[in-house]
Amino acid sequence: MTLYTLAPGLVRDLDLPPAVPPTSLIGVDLDEGPRAVVTLHVAMTRNMLAAALDVTMHGNYDEIGDWSVERTREAVEAGLCVRSPYELERLGAAYEGLQYEPLTARNVTAVYRAVDRAYPLYAPKES
Repeated sequence: MTLYTLAPGLVRDLDLPPAVPPTSLIGVDLDEGPRAVVTLHVAMTRNMLAAALDVTMHGNYDEIGDWSVERTREAVEAGLCVRSPYELERLGAAYEGLQYEPLTARNVTAVYRAVDRAYPLYAPKES
């Protein structure tokens, strides 16, 4: 898989899932005040979402089943702040294989379930 950056004119030709609004404002310095708020649209695969979530888990795999959709999305956003989309693409490709490893299968399955709850499968438009 290769990630591409698409100009606004090209995006309209793709059947993308609706954008998920951000859950919070990240990076606020109350002493200096923000100069700008940048909104970034990142199209992410299920594996990339799982990798972004896992980056922020800190070993709390037993708790993730109880997380709300909002908390899961917050964690994914935090993961996207500490890892670039290109890193998440690479990590996501490796992450998928971990679900078949005996030592990691349970935790990876929990992460994928949380991702599936927070970002339900999008049904593309029929042509």
